[in-house]
Amino acid sequence: MSQISKLTHISRISQNNQSDGSDEDKFRRANFPVYPKPLPDRDLSYKADENEFTMVEKASLRNAWRLIEPFQRRFGKENFYSFLTRNEDLINFFRKDGKINLSKLHGHAMAMMKLMSKLVQTLDCNLAFRLALDENLPTHLKNGIDPDYMRMLATALKSYILASSVIENHNSCSLSNGLARLVEIVDSDCLASLDKGNEIFFGNLPVPCITEGPLRIGN
Repeated sequence: MSQISKLTHISRISQNNQSDGSDEDKFRRANFPVYPKPLPDRDLSYKADENEFTMVEKASLRNAWRLIEPFQRRFGKENFYSFLTRNEDLINFFRKDGKINLSKLHGHAMAMMKLMSKLVQTLDCNLAFRLALDENLPTHLKNGIDPDYMRMLATALKSYILASSVIENHNSCSLSNGLARLVEIVDSDCLASLDKGNEIFFGNLPVPCITEGPLRIGN
């Protein structure tokens, strides 16, 4: 066989091999069009929802709450009473005619824990999540509870939960971030409810009439 014939034969073999390709190449060509190109897989686990929670944070909160739920009463009361011990002036919220209203005090001990539990249970339903806030926070503010107090109590509960031995094997950055976000929401919603209440209050005041002489309040 001449040199030219050998080269021609080798060229044909190479072309046949290229046209055949591997089984993997054939599968890829058969299943994926040349255009448009398939979109790459997206990791949605860190995409924030309308309340700025990621899927990972919500999963961490739910998993932690499954462990916390049997101890909710203990968590709520221990955190509340230790919080009052550190902030003695706040006990005055529960005084009536100089005496501490024990019924109101004990009834309030579980309030923040119940709110946090409700928020965790409704993380995937924004309407129910907002309803839980609207049912709780405006009532406290209407009764004279300072928004700073609500934020401080929520922060104390977050610290108590993270330090608890109940979840020590399930503690994570995602859980810490999720709890911090819950505290932020409670704080911002308190301030929003307070501003709304002030708008309603001042909106019902009589409008002052500017006249000559002393300032008079119009009817």
